[in-house]
Amino acid sequence: MLTFIMLARLATLCPAPVLQRVDRLIEPLRATCTAKVKAGSVKQEFEKQDELKRSAMRAVAALLTIPEVGKSPIMADFSSQIRSDPQLAGLFESIQDSASAPSTDSMELS
Repeated sequence: MLTFIMLARLATLCPAPVLQRVDRLIEPLRATCTAKVKAGSVKQEFEKQDELKRSAMRAVAALLTIPEVGKSPIMADFSSQIRSDPQLAGLFESIQDSASAPSTDSMELS
């Protein structure tokens, strides 16, 4: 989860280097977003997986703010996969909505 937070931060602070490596970043994001918890798992496992998915979706949302990211065929494919899956699309929309809401948190950007 920390890796996804760092990726979202890097996409904001220095998008050019992140854009150079975006193809390598998509596969771990895809694996996290599409992972399924075993049916016999305890509630904590479901919650952990949901938090990981939310964190990965925040990273995807941050990557999509980079203007040239649309040129990557792997990113375009992953983005369409997110939109086509109802569960992932709903999660992504909730992340987008919370990101557009004004934040009461003020984080140091330097």
